[in-house]
Amino acid sequence: MINTQLTQLNVRVRRSKATYDLVPANQFTLQQLTDIYNQTRVDYVVPMPMSQGKMREYIEVYDVDLSQSVVAISKKAAFGLGFLGRRGDYTWITRLGITPEGRQKGVGRKMVEDLINRSDNLKAKAVILEVIKNNSPARNLFESLRFKTLRELLVIRRPPTQLDVPEVNDGIKALGYQEAIGLIETRTDTPSWVTANPSLKNAGNLSALVADFSDGGRGWLVYQNTVFQLSRVVIETQAGDPYQVATRLLQHLHTLHPAQDTVVENLPADDIHWPAFKAIGYLTSFVRIEMKLDLQSKSKNGLTVPVPWDN
Repeated sequence: MINTQLTQLNVRVRRSKATYDLVPANQFTLQQLTDIYNQTRVDYVVPMPMSQGKMREYIEVYDVDLSQSVVAISKKAAFGLGFLGRRGDYTWITRLGITPEGRQKGVGRKMVEDLINRSDNLKAKAVILEVIKNNSPARNLFESLRFKTLRELLVIRRPPTQLDVPEVNDGIKALGYQEAIGLIETRTDTPSWVTANPSLKNAGNLSALVADFSDGGRGWLVYQNTVFQLSRVVIETQAGDPYQVATRLLQHLHTLHPAQDTVVENLPADDIHWPAFKAIGYLTSFVRIEMKLDLQSKSKNGLTVPVPWDN
């Protein structure tokens, strides 16, 4: 067990000679990992600070393996962090960060290389990660390590404001957790790691709305409902106009929960339901770039095998 005093995280790491070790993250307490993470985000493009409770939830929801995650430590001061999620044949690099005092020494590259090597040792087919769109240094690093851009993912938010249009709820039924689980098993979209079925199931508190309209439109909406916030919204149109189906489902959702803020993470920028979200008052908070590094290129009949990290 590495003995580190995280109360000394503000100790400066000299830029001239950076000597450090990459230590498995499971050698640190949850509070220590939280402190390290928050120190790496003090000047980040999107800070996203965490409490110990939020850190525990993040690790559990996204299947982070602390034994395969790493902390960069030098002179008894921890100054870098990189998590590795594991699901089936895929891994996910997340919460990668270095404190301002520890940057510009190549530590970030070494951490990513270490996480890639760990993924390779785990026989992963590919490594997935996300980077904020305007974080050019990080994106350049990942591209130099052969990560390829997959798509843009939107993080959108709707404040608890009054709807400007009357709700049309005829043909909509509210369902509970078990029905919500059954619905997401039928989804036809391509979710990110954050929005994949395992993440939704791990997060819990799921509810659903099912629509069967007289004009032939059919679909469903699954969401997470907590005391102060709605999140993890997934919409599937089964028949009819996706805009009309999604708009009416969202109208009903916000009529049921008028006082709650809503955050939807990693909605693909080309998602067919994005116009409906905008019509109901959702705004883009920021954009992520999803990237992938193939470790074992496999094909069948000349076609690339679909990415299955949403199983």
